[in-house]
Amino acid sequence: MKTVTLWLTDRLPFLWRGLGVNYTQLRAILGVKLTLDNRRPATVFQRWDKKETDSNYSFYISLAIYAFMGIFAALMLAFVPRAALVPAGVFFFGYIMVICALTLINDFSSVVLDTSDNQIMLFRPVDGRTILVARIIHVISYLFTLTLAISITGIVVIGVRFGVGAGLLTLLLSLLMAVLMVFITNVVYLGLMQFTSERKLRELINYVQIVTAIVFYAGFQIMPRLIDKASFNEQSFLWKWWHYLLPPYWAAGSLDMIINHHVDAPHLLLLSLMLFMPFAGLWVMARVLAPAFNQKLGSLDATNNAPEQAALALSASPKPSIADRLGAWLTTSSIERAAFSFVWHISDRDRQFKLKAYPQLGYGLAFVLFTSLNKAGFMGGAEGVPINHLLILYMGVLFMMAAMGLTAVSDNFKAAWIYASAPITRPGELLAGRFKAVVVKLMLPYFALLAGYVFYLKGPGVAFDVVFAFVNSLAMLLISEFFQKRQFPFSASQDALKRNMTARTFMILPVFGLVGFLHWGLSKYIPYGTVVALPIMAGFVWLLFRAFRQTSWAEIRQDA
Repeated sequence: MKTVTLWLTDRLPFLWRGLGVNYTQLRAILGVKLTLDNRRPATVFQRWDKKETDSNYSFYISLAIYAFMGIFAALMLAFVPRAALVPAGVFFFGYIMVICALTLINDFSSVVLDTSDNQIMLFRPVDGRTILVARIIHVISYLFTLTLAISITGIVVIGVRFGVGAGLLTLLLSLLMAVLMVFITNVVYLGLMQFTSERKLRELINYVQIVTAIVFYAGFQIMPRLIDKASFNEQSFLWKWWHYLLPPYWAAGSLDMIINHHVDAPHLLLLSLMLFMPFAGLWVMARVLAPAFNQKLGSLDATNNAPEQAALALSASPKPSIADRLGAWLTTSSIERAAFSFVWHISDRDRQFKLKAYPQLGYGLAFVLFTSLNKAGFMGGAEGVPINHLLILYMGVLFMMAAMGLTAVSDNFKAAWIYASAPITRPGELLAGRFKAVVVKLMLPYFALLAGYVFYLKGPGVAFDVVFAFVNSLAMLLISEFFQKRQFPFSASQDALKRNMTARTFMILPVFGLVGFLHWGLSKYIPYGTVVALPIMAGFVWLLFRAFRQTSWAEIRQDA
């Protein structure tokens, strides 16, 4: 990737002059970044079967996984009639857009907002525009490789069906989509830097990343539903004004113009937008937003609190936090209370945890909402059949299982040696405190949102179903913990989580299905079945939690 990127960079001197950057400096910075990037493990898909090493094969494995996922996105292009190319293209390019956006947010936000460069370059005659463009090219080079892996099946399908020229055009449109996503996501960051204080910038950017990830995922859920099914059979796609606001329609319309020879005003406008907007975005970033970017970025490393503020904070008597008060009410030992407070506070302060956990919870809400809005829903079949409310309630436990796993991992997992060195005779109390913190802080609000939506759809008559589903969810969450080596709070590596989550998910899914099926049978065929089963299931949960709280040292997994 490094050789190809530098070769292409050498071929575009006119572009760098137009952006006003120093090409010699740009090439030197870019060469170092690409060299270091080859040594940095990808965070989206890492090796699930081995621990982290200095050799990075995860990048190539991630490309293979992305290429496999791209097959499903390209299937529609292989079978739709020529006249229905636009809706199929919207789905294909929309998939590329979402994957690029989520990858940029999850894997490269640290690259765009990296401040380590400033310690070297801000003291030398390198202007901020050159530094920013080097960062952007660095990200784009990675996304180009990623986009090629995702779109390779679609490119081949289009090339075989409509000719080599159409396949090359699909490649070009896919790469332009990647550039456009770099612009859209970065302009949010750079715009924020112009309007917020340095002290709050990192925290605000973290929440913007979370919201952006959820918005892009929700957008990918919405776009297929905005396409009229009749458009797959029409001779020509009916363009509406809002199509010109969505980039996947730009790319799909450009492809339709070339393949179906629809040379008219709407298609020419879409092609112009697709060709112009990515490069216009680069120009705006380099010319308009770059001057103050590195100054703002450099301030992230500065001390934000004045000495007198720090002294005031130290002298003030600390007030009990909500975590301390809840811990005093809900826990039964000092060790359990400490674990409860620890997980609560770290999940509040750790940017990486929030960036990984909260978008997943948002994906679940978006998936439930837009699937239930679909007339056929999960049930399929005749139009007008709604999604079963039990499926909505039980969707939450799948995402809570992921959130529970994230409370066990940390980039600083080697500090977990303190657990083994502390005089703890009953390690299960730490696990119990961690479990209660996740349930109270994450699961209760999340389930309340799902329950509120179910009450909105079905009315108060499903109250026992809601309570029974919550108790069952607690049972399934505890059962999932028994399917693995148990871990202390924030004591494991990312590799350990991914290996455990893969095996645990496949083992626990049949249990989820059985519990949900039994609930459905009790609710549908046995009068007051859920009322009778509720205390029985609550007792089962109590026994499970008691066994979980009695976890011994032999059952604890420690990566430190």
